[in-house]
Amino acid sequence: MSLVLFMMLQMSERPIDAFMRPAASGKPHVIAHRGFSGAAPENTLAAFRRAIAADAEMFELDVLLSSDGHVVVIHDDTLDRTTDGSGPVADKTLAELQALDAGSWFGPGFAGERIPTLEQSLRLAKGFILVNVEIKTEAVTDEARGGIVEKTLAIIEDINMEGDVVISSFDPRALTHARQLSPDIRTASLYNSRAHEGLGPGAVMAEVDSNGFNLSQKQVDASIIETCHGLGRPVAVYTVNEEQDMRRVIDLGVDAIFTDYPDRLAELLK
Repeated sequence: MSLVLFMMLQMSERPIDAFMRPAASGKPHVIAHRGFSGAAPENTLAAFRRAIAADAEMFELDVLLSSDGHVVVIHDDTLDRTTDGSGPVADKTLAELQALDAGSWFGPGFAGERIPTLEQSLRLAKGFILVNVEIKTEAVTDEARGGIVEKTLAIIEDINMEGDVVISSFDPRALTHARQLSPDIRTASLYNSRAHEGLGPGAVMAEVDSNGFNLSQKQVDASIIETCHGLGRPVAVYTVNEEQDMRRVIDLGVDAIFTDYPDRLAELLK
């Protein structure tokens, strides 16, 4: 390869591309799971700000749709666990969702924290940190157009963050739609032992043409990592909070680690 071609390739590489290949250094990337959710209420702007302050390389968030079609950041499809509301997220308008308290359950210092939109979350991240957007199965439809995937991609493109975001999902329809609508977007398959029973990581990724393989720390082993690396695909594991577990998956050779405590992982990697 000529020096000029090499330099052109380097210049054209997007920030997310370093995440979507095996870690050359053998040092895994640090991903703040639902933000720095060990220090702030999960999936809130407070948790995302703390992830940035902790020098995490990426934060992960989950998205669903409000009843009036806005992409909102929350993990559960019901409001009861992480807000002072109740019932399905999909039954509430954006205004109704953002009137809820999404912080007091975690601690009184976070009273009044709101459910953010995807747009708010990405604008906070832009220029500071990469983002993993997990599209929840509950919001996915059979149609590519008009649903959560198209809305999510439109927001990413409007903010000009295509090079800073990876889309992940347990639902193969979401990743298939993402690839159809935005061929250059980076995607990662979330492994589901029931849905993917009998399928190896290569088959799971090939089904949706995804760029990476994410799975539970309880499911990862050396053979999975070897297979993915042989395909040039990275392996990320979740949710790893204890030091002995961090050391185990690091020794296995994973490429990224989702953790509620990115500060712990960053300190260990030093």
